Amino acid sequence: MPFLKISTNKAIDISAQTKFLKSASAQIAATLQKPEKFVMTQFDQPTPMTFGGTDEDTAFLEVKSIGLSNQQAGTLAKEIPVLVENELGIDASRVYIEFSDAPRSFWGWNKGTF
Repeated sequence: MPFLKISTNKAIDISAQTKFLKSASAQIAATLQKPEKFVMTQFDQPTPMTFGGTDEDTAFLEVKSIGLSNQQAGTLAKEIPVLVENELGIDASRVYIEFSDAPRSFWGWNKGTF
């Protein structure tokens, strides 16, 4: 049920994308205390983007999950940019993250909702 989507204007090779998605999946599962088998990740790139009026490397991430708390969002806001910097080489000051808590009845899976 947790979902992470990253969009960036930086060209990243497929092996680095996959490595980042796997690291982020494990981190999200641990922080949210949810089974990783339910975590989905997606990498969109390269996407034309600007931040602060420039087209330097930047990224926008969306994290959605059922029951996402303010505390969990705060923890992920500290952890995820570290992964972005270390694995993708994008400075954390050029990263925005949107967090969304989804009601169980609005999250579909396996021919039903949670």
